[in-house]
Amino acid sequence: MESPPAIVTLYTHLMGNYKFQTSNYVLYLYDHLLTLPEEVERVWSQPLTFASLLFYINRYITHCQFIILQVEFYETKWPISFAGGATLSLVVVAELILILRIYGLYLGNKYILGFLLCLLSGQIIVMGWAIHFGIRAPLPPGFPGCVLTGSNNWFAGFWAAPLITDSCIFILTLWRTLRYQRLHGSTTTIKTILRDGTIYFFAIFSLNLMNTLIFSLAVSDLKGVGASFSQIMTSILISRLQLNLKKRPAEISPQLPGIPGSRTNTYVNSYSKNRGSKQQSQESTSFFTIGNLGQEVDDNDDFIATIIEESHAEDEIELFPPVHDAHDQKLQSHLAI
Repeated sequence: MESPPAIVTLYTHLMGNYKFQTSNYVLYLYDHLLTLPEEVERVWSQPLTFASLLFYINRYITHCQFIILQVEFYETKWPISFAGGATLSLVVVAELILILRIYGLYLGNKYILGFLLCLLSGQIIVMGWAIHFGIRAPLPPGFPGCVLTGSNNWFAGFWAAPLITDSCIFILTLWRTLRYQRLHGSTTTIKTILRDGTIYFFAIFSLNLMNTLIFSLAVSDLKGVGASFSQIMTSILISRLQLNLKKRPAEISPQLPGIPGSRTNTYVNSYSKNRGSKQQSQESTSFFTIGNLGQEVDDNDDFIATIIEESHAEDEIELFPPVHDAHDQKLQSHLAI
C-alpha cells in the first residue's frame, strides 16, 4: 500500500505526463495551421507521388496517433505497445523522407541508397527490440491511464538507435553540399538543403539524446516523458523540410520588367518555355519515382538575377549561361523529393 505522500507524488507525475503530452499536440496543431497555406499551395496542387504520400502519412497519421493517445489517458486496459509501435512507424516514415533527399542529392546513387536502407533496417530492428521491454508504468489502484516505460535500460535503445542513422544522413548531407559548393558555387537549393539538414540534425539528435539520458536517470513513471515531444518535433521539422523545397507556381516562372535596349525578356520567356516542357515531362513520371516535392530545386532566382545583371552590362546575353558542370543539371532533376 502506497503512503499518502507517495500517492501524491505519483499523481503529480501522472498529471505532468498527461499535460505535457497534450501541450505537445497543441504545438503540433498550431504549427500545422501556420503552414497549411503552403501545404495547400505546394503539395495539394501537385500530382500524387510516393514522396508526397510519405508527406501525408507523416502529416496526418501523427494527428490520429495523438488523438488516440488523448483517449488512452483515461483507459486502463489499452495495449501498452500501441504508443511505441505507432512512434516507430512514424519515425521510419521520417527517415525514409530523409533518405530520399540523400538519394536525390547523390544523383540517384544506389550504393548510397543501399547503405542508408541497411542502416534504417538496423534501426527498425533495435527500436522494435526495445519496444519488447516496454511496460506500463506502475500506478496505484484506481489511477487511470497508460504511461509507457521500460523494464530495463535496454529500452533506451528506442531513442539511441536513430542517433546513428541521423548522424550518417547528416554527414552525407554535409559532405555532398560542401563539395558541391566548392566545385560549382553556392545556390539557393544547396543553401536550403544544408540549412534545413543542419537544423533538423541538431534538433532531433539533441532530443533523442535527451530522451536517452532521461530514461537512464529519471524515476520509473517519468522515464518516457520526453518521447512525445521528440516525435512531435520530428514530424514538424520533416514537414517544414519538405515544404521548404517546394516552390510556389509564381516563383517558378517569375515575370521580369522589360529592360530597354536588351533582349532579356526574350531569353527569360524562352527559358521558361523550355523549363515548362521539362516539368511536364517530369510530372508524367511514375507514382513510384522519387516524386516532385523538391520542385524548388530549380534555382530561378539565381538564374534570373544573373540575366538582369549581365543585361545591364552588355547588349547581348546567352540564352543559357555556361553550366559549371553536368552535376548542376543532374542535381536539379534528381532532387525531386
